[in-house]
This record gives sequence, C-alpha cells and structure tokens, in this order.
Amino acid sequence: MPDLLFEDLQMLRHLRRRAAWTVVVAAIGFVGGLVLLSALSRHRIADLSVAGLLCLVWGSLTAWAALRLYRLQHQVWRLHLSESRLIGYDYGRHAWTIDWVHVDRLNLTDEGLRVETLDGRHLLVPNWHADFSALGHALLDYAEHLGCPLYLNGRPFEAVDLRTLLPLPPDVAVPTDSPRQPSR
Repeated sequence: MPDLLFEDLQMLRHLRRRAAWTVVVAAIGFVGGLVLLSALSRHRIADLSVAGLLCLVWGSLTAWAALRLYRLQHQVWRLHLSESRLIGYDYGRHAWTIDWVHVDRLNLTDEGLRVETLDGRHLLVPNWHADFSALGHALLDYAEHLGCPLYLNGRPFEAVDLRTLLPLPPDVAVPTDSPRQPSR
C-alpha cells in the first residue's frame, strides 16, 4: 500500500485557537483569584474559608485546563499513513508515532476515528477534519490489510446490531434474519 498524507491547516488553526483560549481562561482565573485575595486581605475579611474556597476554585480550573489541553493534544490535524506506522501531528506540531504492531483497535465514535494502542495511547482524527471521509477510508483499509479490529463506540463491529444503530421509520418493514441459502 502506498504512503498517504492527510492534513487540514484550518483544523490546525482551530485547535491552536482552542488551546490558546484554554490558557487565557486559566490565566484570567488565576489573576482574578489573586486580585480577589489581595482585595479581601486589605479589608481583613479574608479568612481560612475564603482561602480554601479560592484554592478549590484554582484546583478545579487547573484540572479543567489540563484535561482540555490533554484532549486537544490527542486530536491530530495531520496524519501520515504507511505500511509500518502512522504518524499524527497535534496542535503544537508534535509528532506522535504509533507502529501498526502496537495498534489494538480502530474505534469509530461520535467524536471521530480513534486509534488505540495496547499500552493505552491513542490518537483521535476528529470527524470535522476536512478529509475525514477519505482519511477514514484509508485508515480502515490499512487496518483491514494489517488485521486490526474495528470497533463502533467501544463495541466490536461484528457485535453491533445495525437495526438499533440506524432506526427505521415504523412504516418500513424489515425482513427477519434467515440463514443463507446456497445458490442454485
């Protein structure tokens, strides 16, 4: 199979904007907390409960920012596919390399196509990537060629009942499953 490269510069700009806004919101929260703490300490109102509440808010803000940046870091805007590995690039242009032998599964979710490894690493190709359809087909072709299983929202594709996944209008009759008859 030939090496393929998919990239979306608009997505890179979007991911960088989201990361920048995350950092800006966290910085405003920290500066606002410092200003509030200094204002309260001048009026002798500040006590242990206010400091504890402020630490709780700062901790929550830090956890939110870290989790958001972690999730953004695993979304790839550029993906290079080859026979031996795939390389995804995050918003910081950091390359994440995963060898196909370490890939546990491809998981198609509501967010996009997620490549998961045996050791817990993952890359996510968001469904709003400009080349998502072509990229997804190419990634599935590589996975099928190399024997990597496909999952749909965390369930093996073979275990998914398409009737429940794609509900039909009530006036459409669906034939019942029957064993295949040999051709005559």
